[in-house]
Order: sequence, then C-alpha cells, then structure tokens
Amino acid sequence: ADYFCWPECTTVLCCSTTRERLEDRIWSEVKKFHKLAKQRFPWLPGTVIEGRLRIVTDEKQEDLGRDVRNGWIGIPVKRGESTVGIGDFAGFKNKRVRLIGDELSLLEQVFIDALSNLSKNKNFKVIGLGNPKDISDPLGQLAEPAPELGGWASGIDLTPGTKTWRTKWPNGIAIQFYGPDSPNYDGKLGVPLITAEQIARDERIYGRDSIWFSMMNLGQFPRGQMAKQVLTRELCVQNNATAQPRWADNNRVKLAALDPAFASPGGSRCILVFGELGTEIPDPNQPGSTHKQVLAVTEIINVPLSLASPEPVEHQIAKFVNEQLRMRAVPPHNFFYDSSMRTALTVALHKFCSEEVVPVDLNGPPSQDYVSDTIRIPCKDYYFKFVSELWYNVRLVVESGQLRGLTEEAVTEFCAREWTYTGTNKIEVEPKENVRRKLGRSPDLADAISILVYAARQRGLNISGLRNPYESKRLDHELKKFQAWEDEYWNLGAIAAV
Repeated sequence: ADYFCWPECTTVLCCSTTRERLEDRIWSEVKKFHKLAKQRFPWLPGTVIEGRLRIVTDEKQEDLGRDVRNGWIGIPVKRGESTVGIGDFAGFKNKRVRLIGDELSLLEQVFIDALSNLSKNKNFKVIGLGNPKDISDPLGQLAEPAPELGGWASGIDLTPGTKTWRTKWPNGIAIQFYGPDSPNYDGKLGVPLITAEQIARDERIYGRDSIWFSMMNLGQFPRGQMAKQVLTRELCVQNNATAQPRWADNNRVKLAALDPAFASPGGSRCILVFGELGTEIPDPNQPGSTHKQVLAVTEIINVPLSLASPEPVEHQIAKFVNEQLRMRAVPPHNFFYDSSMRTALTVALHKFCSEEVVPVDLNGPPSQDYVSDTIRIPCKDYYFKFVSELWYNVRLVVESGQLRGLTEEAVTEFCAREWTYTGTNKIEVEPKENVRRKLGRSPDLADAISILVYAARQRGLNISGLRNPYESKRLDHELKKFQAWEDEYWNLGAIAAV
C-alpha cells in the first residue's frame, strides 16, 4: 500500500539470505499480493520482471527505454558462500526509499552498514523481521532499546508478553510478538500462526530454556546473552567511552598499536591506532568528580596494502608504520603490535622502524598479574589466552571511566564478541571467525584498541580496580619476602602448633 500510494517516487529494497530463500519467502509474498491487488484494481502500477527480481513502475515503451528506479528490487544478501558488499545497497536515491530485511537474524552485517548510506534519502524507512537469535546480529542491533531505556542491559528483552519499545535508531520502534499471545493459540483461527499445541511440543523436545525455544516459540532473545558479552554499548555510553577527552594540560604520552594483516582475499584489515594518555579535568555534570587519568583513542588508520607490489607486505606495513609514527612524534618504544607467529613482520619493523618497538603475542599465555583488585587470581589461572586478558582489560578501563574516543564501529566489534569457559574452566573470548560471521568482518579494530590499552598500562595507566603491572610486581616481591621470613621462623621452631 505504501508503494501503491507513491509509485512514481518510491524505491523498495527487499532482502533475504540467498536468491532461492528470497524467492521462497518474502519475495513470493510480495508478488502474490501484487497480483491479487492488480486483479481487483487493474489500473494499479507495477510490472513484475521475474528474471531480475523487480517490480517496475514504468511501463515498457519502444525506443524510450524504462526507468527502473521506481518500484521493488529483490536483493539476496548471500551469493553461494559469499556475502554481497555495501555497494549492492549504496547509491539508491529517490524521494522515498524503503529497506526491508526478512529473516534479519540470519543476514549479514552489511544490512546494518547500509543504513548510513540509505538514510541520507530524505524519506527513508527500514523494516526488519526475524526470529530473535543474538543481540549482536543485525536483528539484535536494529531492535536494541534506546540508551535512555538501558539498552539490552536493561533486560527488556526478558520480559514476557507482546510489547513494543523505542530503539536506539531515530524514531525506531521494536515489536516483540510473544508466542503464547498468538490469536491462534487455540488453533481455531484457521491461519498459519503458532498454537498452544506447537509450543508444548517444542518445549518437550527442546526444553523451555533452550535457544531454539526462545527464538521460535517465545519470540524473545535468549536469556543470559548480555552476561556473556565482553563489553556492552550501555557500559560504553554510561562511562563516556565514546566521548572526547577534556584534557587538563598538554602533558600527554603518545602511543600507537597495530593489529597486522596481510591483504589476503576476504581476510582481515591491517589496523593502526593512535592514542594519548593524560589527565582529564573533572566532569562538570558529576559533582564531586576529580581529575583522572584517561586514555583516548585519537586516530584510526586502515593500513593500505598492495598484493600487486613486488615489495613484501611486511615491508609495506613497516615502512608505513614508521612514516606515521614519525609524523605524529610517537617514540618507537611506545609502539606495540601483535607479533603472533609473524617473525617476518618483526624483522621488518626492526629494520625500518626500530628495535625498540614492542611485540605482543595475543595468542600467548596470560600474564602473572591478578585479574583485578576484587578478583585476586593470576590471569594465567583465569584466562585461556592473552587476548582474553587484553579484551577484559578494555572492559575494566571502560568501567572505570578511563577510556575515551571509541568509535561506533569499535563499540560494535567489542559488543559482538562473547566469552565462554574452556574445558579447563578458564575464560576465553570466542574465535575471530565466529565474530566475522556475525559482523561480516573481523574485529581487527577492537583487537588494535585492546593492544593500545595494554600499551597504556605499560606506560603508566593505572586502571581503577586494576593495579599497574609494576605496582603488582612490587607487592608480589614484598609478599615473597614476608613468606620467606615466615618459613625461616617456622624452621627455627619458634612457633608451636597446639
């Protein structure tokens, strides 16, 4: 009906997973209702072009061509095992543009990425439909409650019943269709809507607490997901991690960090981030606040690499990094990089930058430091790999209100990565490959920022609730002295057990 009212200036982009599933699902429904409407009202506009997945407003005229912009366009987000890029969505211009995502929880991040471009059209609306699966997938991102409601951390998704809430998007509304509220609950309505019998059957088979039951019967996001996120958008917003710093002076330490990649097709990005460590003035909106030490992400660069160049990729990275460090007056000993199984990169950085650059093995073992002042357990006994320790340090610095300058893209990457327990009962962040499937890209930006936070700690950042590594070593040294004295005292027989 929306299209029929303004057929001469409306573009509707209709998406689902593959072309076959698009045809099986929403596109067939669109064509069915279009056909029924034209049977009742033959004068309605729109001609179906089957081979091109289009419904075109303009009638075909000999020698005059046809403007295909007005009408409906079916877009499969997946082609075989590949995902379409933002270019398949970007560039559509019209007075009225509509974007529809069917089975949105199964689509890729490119759907959400397209909103920035398409929303530039004056009259733009987006509709997403799907069974709730994961708060970090496109459906979860589109339905995320507004920040003033507390986002997903508010638990709004756990409340039973059909309900609506305002989302974080301008004028956005989410509608939660709760299965037991189905108007066909008794099975007598004569339409294909969920019934009590079907809900009871799935509960017996899958269990009421299963993800499948939450998705397909309750219509709610699975319980406990917020607790399994390393970081949440609400934490970032509430603690001003996305704000800019209010520096007290110019006495700041310049830092840089690199998450390298080697330009393999469909692979990761090579991300170079810069930051500054300094003192921030008290927040005027928080009475009683004082000066605090903060780390600000100041610049993010996607390192340009060329596979066509005769120069090795490692040399390209090292030369580019050296140039950028010099331009920003960052000393080599304040540059940290992921050295995991990349000996050639280390050699190149030593050659073109300096031997003072600092390698960080993300895949290596965790450190000997305590997890935090409240969790007095060595990181090596708490985390499975060093990368998990680094990501949780980012959470700690956000919670302490000491991180600034996070971009929306960085927040999305941090929020997408979940954690789990290994067989040895240690915490491990999920593999990059899992996050890549969620976002359509690797969390390279978040990895680089986690290295930057580590660099800041090594250069003097004291995170509230987490001792500086040098302070921890000093205290451990004092503890060992006391333990040695105690052992000596026992050996002298000065203490008798009664």
